[in-house]
Amino acid sequence: MDPPATAPAVTWTAGAVARMLDLPPSTLRAWHRRYGLPLSAPQTGSHRRYGRADVDALLRMKHLIEQGLGTETAAARAFHDGGGTDVATLLTAVRDLKIDTATALLDAHLVDHDVVGTWERLCRPALAALADADRCVDLVHGLSWAIAAALHRVPAPRSAARPVLLACPEGERHTLPMEALRAALAEHSRAALFLGGSIPDTALRAAVARTDPAAVVLWSSRPAVPPRRVPAPRLVLAGPGWPRRTGRAARPATLAEAVALLTGGDRPTWSAPPTGVRHP
Repeated sequence: MDPPATAPAVTWTAGAVARMLDLPPSTLRAWHRRYGLPLSAPQTGSHRRYGRADVDALLRMKHLIEQGLGTETAAARAFHDGGGTDVATLLTAVRDLKIDTATALLDAHLVDHDVVGTWERLCRPALAALADADRCVDLVHGLSWAIAAALHRVPAPRSAARPVLLACPEGERHTLPMEALRAALAEHSRAALFLGGSIPDTALRAAVARTDPAAVVLWSSRPAVPPRRVPAPRLVLAGPGWPRRTGRAARPATLAEAVALLTGGDRPTWSAPPTGVRHP
């Protein structure tokens, strides 16, 4: 079998990046001329092309300038000090409702970090910061959309192995943790099928019969009753909504533990109640 073709890297023109940063194109040109900003994207023509990491660095530079740092110092920190996307930079884009920019920041972070690292160090803290503020439902939804869009770009592996079936029980509509788990499993070449939110038990049983999965993972943030008569070889219940006693079902407390369980990594202890893999 031929190896899968590598998808071309996404790049943007200077004009598109200027719009993303809400800057005049002349300012972007001046930054390049004065500070010699290095670009990671291959430059094959007479016009600059910007990759995800370049957009990330420019957004960080703009954020540092807005925090009162001098432009030259901000350029050095953003481009030369190993400074990647941080929570503050991501939140700045989201609070301005620049959702495409937020997605580009998350894309850039995923280039240098795995899904678990991006979820734990960037996505969850940003969601928690918005959840703690008043009247931020629009921002939470915007950030959630950006996170889901970035996670969807993690390609599904080509695998003949039985997949892992992911779903949320009936009434549960917070699906983002399962989006993260699907992407994290894909990074480990583990195929997963995500059915989405609010799946009735009857539909879940039908899906199990059709796919013959290696495991079924259900995530719930609200009080839920474990399903009965789901003929899967392994049932994994994640999220804070399940009761303490769930029979033989595995109970991962974090996204990393769920990945380890489903990919054959070190098996964690399941006695603790689930506190991770959750939408704030």
